[in-house]
Amino acid sequence: MKNIKKKKAVLKNKTVDFFDPIYLGASGVDANFNISASFSECGEWGGHQEDLKIFSKESNYKDYFLNYTKTSIDCDKQDSKGLNLQTIVVQKTIKLTESDKESIIAYMKRMIESKVKERFPGHSGDSFSIINADSTLVIKVYDSNSNNLKSYNQLLSDLKLKE
Repeated sequence: MKNIKKKKAVLKNKTVDFFDPIYLGASGVDANFNISASFSECGEWGGHQEDLKIFSKESNYKDYFLNYTKTSIDCDKQDSKGLNLQTIVVQKTIKLTESDKESIIAYMKRMIESKVKERFPGHSGDSFSIINADSTLVIKVYDSNSNNLKSYNQLLSDLKLKE
């Protein structure tokens, strides 16, 4: 019984494997890792956007941060180019904890599984992507599978960004 408790304690103190801060901007270059979601409430003309930009600061390379931006959209109003007008409704920055990093890695794994199962939705579906600044890592899923939205919302909930 004591061995089991020791193993659990070791797992709790385990450091999460995450991106090297150098690849996320700690070297002073504009480098980051982006998770994006584009929704389809306006049908084939799209919908609101949500972006999560993960980065490390040059002066504070041991910590990781996340900028979250969410827009709202008016499907009945377009700009001069015919694009629906979007307004930023949420913009915040959080410092990532080990638990947050675990949630991001878990989301990435779910996205990879989703990519394998992806089916073309026609002209209207939600789009989810994970891309690093130099595009050496790109995962994009575009379909109408409700599990992708649930997975994304789980990430937001885990990061305490869900309204």
